[in-house]
Amino acid sequence: MRLYSENSSPFSAPVRIAIYAKTLEIEIVAPPGGLRSAQYHAVNPLGTIPCLILDDGARLPESSAIMEYLEERFPLPSLLPKNPEARANVRLLQRIGELHITTHTVELSQAAPDTEESASRLTRLVRGLSALQGLLSGESFAAGGELTLADCQLAPALFRVPRVVEPLMRRDLIGAYPKVARYIETSRAHPAVARVLDEMSSAA
Repeated sequence: MRLYSENSSPFSAPVRIAIYAKTLEIEIVAPPGGLRSAQYHAVNPLGTIPCLILDDGARLPESSAIMEYLEERFPLPSLLPKNPEARANVRLLQRIGELHITTHTVELSQAAPDTEESASRLTRLVRGLSALQGLLSGESFAAGGELTLADCQLAPALFRVPRVVEPLMRRDLIGAYPKVARYIETSRAHPAVARVLDEMSSAA
């Protein structure tokens, strides 16, 4: 299998954490010709990363779909708990990371400062962080003592918040959420998380 990815992409980072955590032998390469090239659009008509090319040549875009596929195809080590309620909680945390943190930080990084749009994005991001503050387990990882798909999503999402938000707000937004701040530090102790955050830092 082959994963099209870029180290700078917050959408690709969760998939790479899952791959590293499961120690999968998946080739990870940049989109051929670049993300916006006709060459890559012939591979993935959505023109987005990540995109996983399966062994039979089938194309699987979208990070959440890829991570679910990898979890089912390579169930050990598991990145989902066995209990249905606990699995639902992991998926809830994933969605918060994707929709309420990653999406808004990406949009904020592209929006003009001091506009109605940027203010709206900041408000939604704050709501996401506030919700996360109440939902985090308080242990080393988002849903407990073990790495899950929630961490694959949340760790890189939160990594980008200070870089994007502090130049706009000129204050430490993460510091207002102590459980979130602690989680950022404890989750980084996992080798797969640390590896991807280093990749993101080097690409910044």
